[in-house]
Amino acid sequence: MDLWAADSHVHFHKCFDEGLFFDNSFDNLRKSDTTEIKSGILFFTEGKNEDYFNQLSRKSKIRSTKSKLVEYSIDNSLGENTLKLNDITTGAHLLLISGYQIVTKENLEVLSLGTKKRINDGYSIENTISDVQLSGGIAVLPWGFGKWLGHRGKKIDELIRKNISHLFLGDNGGRTSLLPFPVQFSDAVSLGIKILPGTDPLPFKSEVSRPLTYGFKFRADVDKADPWPSIKNIMLDPKFNFEKFGHLVSPISFIKTQIAMQIKKRSTK
Repeated sequence: MDLWAADSHVHFHKCFDEGLFFDNSFDNLRKSDTTEIKSGILFFTEGKNEDYFNQLSRKSKIRSTKSKLVEYSIDNSLGENTLKLNDITTGAHLLLISGYQIVTKENLEVLSLGTKKRINDGYSIENTISDVQLSGGIAVLPWGFGKWLGHRGKKIDELIRKNISHLFLGDNGGRTSLLPFPVQFSDAVSLGIKILPGTDPLPFKSEVSRPLTYGFKFRADVDKADPWPSIKNIMLDPKFNFEKFGHLVSPISFIKTQIAMQIKKRSTK
């Protein structure tokens, strides 16, 4: 069985350098384990104004930004939900799995992993989770700074107590250790609900280095011709075991990016 390192919450923002994004992803893949790991997964979670996965599916290669001697070939023959990037120089590869980030009526987020169907924002969180699962995706409730407090936090608490089948929670590498461990994570673990780590890069150039700096590792035999169905079955198996890897952002980085996000939001109003 191959060892895989996965990032459950990936965005490619317009400010990112494409070559550098994948240079860093392959570099971080190598750092994710002490062995010579070759297989990585980036779960794309695109918002309503993002369409990078489809743009990438029309390309055949990407040139490295760090080295003029390196380029990454793109294989788009693995099913509509999956692209494969190959680093010919090292033999490493990344599976890119399509997916979306949906904002619900309650102003909470739901990730839809492994689907090409866009689900509209603005519906109740229960309906959104159901729609994601009916469309063939894996539904994840991702933690966000300040979003799991107050009445929104109570809604997350309610969903955890319901213990909806095949629903995951999502941790975020942008959650600094300065903050207390979310109580919802402890409650979820006590009920057997799994928590998928990911990075959730923010829309700043410096965030291009973050994919695969925080995620999960697992061993599995993944179908090489049509990877997504087998990955989905592996992840939905009650016996699915994985190991978290990577690190949370430093308190200073967290404070800087949160201030920058507030400035960005106000400037776009």
